[in-house]
Parts: sequence; structure tokens; C-alpha cells
Amino acid sequence: MTEKKRGNIGPGYIHVYTGDGKGKTTAALGLALRAVGNGLRALVIQFLKSADDPSGELAAARRLAPDLDIRRRGAAGFVQRGEATEDDRSMALSALDEAAREIGGGAWDLVVLDEINVAVFMGLLTVQQVLDLIDG
Repeated sequence: MTEKKRGNIGPGYIHVYTGDGKGKTTAALGLALRAVGNGLRALVIQFLKSADDPSGELAAARRLAPDLDIRRRGAAGFVQRGEATEDDRSMALSALDEAAREIGGGAWDLVVLDEINVAVFMGLLTVQQVLDLIDG
């Protein structure tokens, strides 16, 4: 996840939420909600999560649009490590490209790349691709 402040405040920040189990997405969404509450604009790109799966976070984002936008960029179902399909890899790469465009475009004060580390762990993206995105 990268955070860019408006104005001449300095370079952006990178927050990494990792670990087993629950809490990573919740923490990232909390950061996005705080940003919106402070007059900033936040984009959340969710790797590995399907647009077909309803969730409270999507309903909340619709109410906070256009300041909060959540985009799900995964296929339906679960990706098992070592069993990813070419479609899974293609969707992850497309989401990574979208993230690069949005970060470079400057329309967002905060960009959250939810589950990007899991996409790397599952073999959908490489560490180098993510580092290249961070380096800009």
C-alpha cells in the first residue's frame, strides 16, 4: 500500500500489513476510512477478491464514493498455492498495471493494494514486480 499526501508534505509512506489470519484488510480499510474522514481520496485495489462476492466494505464504499473506491480484481473462488491458472495470473498482472497507472495518475491520496503479498505468495506476481511498482 502506498500513501501520497497532497501538497508539499514530502514523500509517500508504505504500510505493510502481513501475517496469518484476520486483520490485514480490516487495518488497511481503517486507514482508508480515516483518510476519507480527513478530506483525502482513497483507492483500494483488492487482489484475489471477486467482484461477485458481496461485502459490507463494498456497500460502505458506494456510500462514500467518489472519495473511497474499492475495486476487486480477482476471480470467483479461491486460488490454491501451486494451482493458479493463467487467468489468475493475468488478473493479478492487470491489477498491478492498474495500480501503477492510478498511483502515477495522482488522483488518489492513498492507494491500498489489498492482498498483494498473498498474490506474490500464490505465485501470481513476483517480488520484483511489486518492488518495481514501489520504486515507480
